[in-house]
Amino acid sequence: MDNIKKLPKDVKKIWRLSATFDFVIVLLVMAAFLFWYAAAPVGMKNTLMTISMIILAFGILDYIFELALVEYRWNFWTYYIDDRQVELHHGFFFRKQIIIPIARVQNVTLKQGPILRWKDLQKVNIVTAAGHSEISGLKTDEADNLKEIIMKLAREARNDI
Repeated sequence: MDNIKKLPKDVKKIWRLSATFDFVIVLLVMAAFLFWYAAAPVGMKNTLMTISMIILAFGILDYIFELALVEYRWNFWTYYIDDRQVELHHGFFFRKQIIIPIARVQNVTLKQGPILRWKDLQKVNIVTAAGHSEISGLKTDEADNLKEIIMKLAREARNDI
C-alpha cells in the first residue's frame, strides 16, 4: 500500500444520507416549535414563528451546503500508509494533514453501524496515546486488510526500537 488512496465512491451516499438525517432532525425541532406555537398565548406567537422560520432557514442552508460539499470532501480525502507512518489528508481551502507514526500506533479498531453495513463499509479507527484518527467509509475487505497491515507494521516498529 505504498500509494495514495481515496475513499470509495459509496461513502458519498453515506455522507448525503447523513446530511438528510441532520435535516430531518432540524425539521423535528422546528415542528416542536410549531406545536409550541399552537398552544402558546397570543403574545408569544410572533416570537415562536420567527424562531421556527430561522431554524428552517438555517436548516435548509446547512442541508444545501452539506450536499454541495459531498463531492468536494470526497475529492480531497486521501490516505497513505508506508512502513513509517499513516498519513491522512483532507480539505482544499482548509487543509488538514494528520501523520501518525507507525511506532506510536497502539490499536486499530474497525467500526460499522447499520448505515455503513448497508453499503458494506467500515470505519478504521487508529488509536495512539495522544488520541485517535479515523478513516471513514472503507470497503470491508480493504478495512480488514488495512487493519492487519497497520498492526503488523506497528509490531515490527516496536520490535525495532
